[in-house]
Amino acid sequence: MSGGIETCEDAMKIYVSKVPEEGIHQRARYDPSAMDMDRFDIHLTEPFEAEAFITKADRELVVKVDIQAPLHMTCARCLEAFTTTVTPDALFSYAVQPADVVDITEDVRQEIILAYPMIPVCQPACKGLCMVCGQNLNTADCGHQQQ
Repeated sequence: MSGGIETCEDAMKIYVSKVPEEGIHQRARYDPSAMDMDRFDIHLTEPFEAEAFITKADRELVVKVDIQAPLHMTCARCLEAFTTTVTPDALFSYAVQPADVVDITEDVRQEIILAYPMIPVCQPACKGLCMVCGQNLNTADCGHQQQ
């Protein structure tokens, strides 16, 4: 089933000629600081991991990737900071030659960005801020009538 697990420290570079017929598992740990992934309300500040199962058929390389990326976000309702992990799964296909080396870093980066929530919310039942005084309604009731 697997030709073993290979671990990389910075990027997942796949040497096509080293992928056995039965496929191989490969794991990489990425440092997001050089990957330009921050948004004004979402930050990826900690290293994250990607684990892949790689197979090839003729001149096609197929990579199934499971990603776990911890995100630091600001809630759009209450403006409190919170942390969550996005876990996108991706399937990439590349046309290759036997001597090729495929770096999937950019594809992994794009999958994480696509997994960002459009409107980050700390919890589904977040009450937000009072429109009169700005009190975080998750922590206390200010007494103002809420609409």
